[in-house]
Amino acid sequence: MEPIDVVQFIREREEKLGGKILYRSYCTWYARLGHEIREYGILLYTDGKTFAYEDFDREPAILGIPIRRGKPRGEVYKKLEVSFPIRDIRDISQVTWSSAVKAARCGRDISKSANWFDRIFRRILTKLSLSDGTIIYIEPFNHKELVSKIKEFREES
Repeated sequence: MEPIDVVQFIREREEKLGGKILYRSYCTWYARLGHEIREYGILLYTDGKTFAYEDFDREPAILGIPIRRGKPRGEVYKKLEVSFPIRDIRDISQVTWSSAVKAARCGRDISKSANWFDRIFRRILTKLSLSDGTIIYIEPFNHKELVSKIKEFREES
């Protein structure tokens, strides 16, 4: 695999968005209700107006040791690239990972809001509800920072 030129990569994403990237984060888990589930390598980024995310095909590893991927052998990787206006985000909440997985697999929002016990002892995801009914579950590195940035950009626009 060739090394990625980060500056060139960012420049290309800014050209796609039509503006400078003001915030970016990495997510370790992603699902869109009724569509795809990705367990590794989701990049979120925004120019303050458009929220975009994409994934990268990479083999998962723990401490540099490859681990088996959760997809069936022979399944062909298909790149995920999605974007939508930040103003379309209707609600942001936290849900338990297990309920989000069940919801993503069955195609109905049966996710369970995270309570204080869940936040201490369970894996928690961020749920984005969009105005068109789309529901996205993500696991960003910092939920509070993501929420803060989304609110900041929504107030500016």
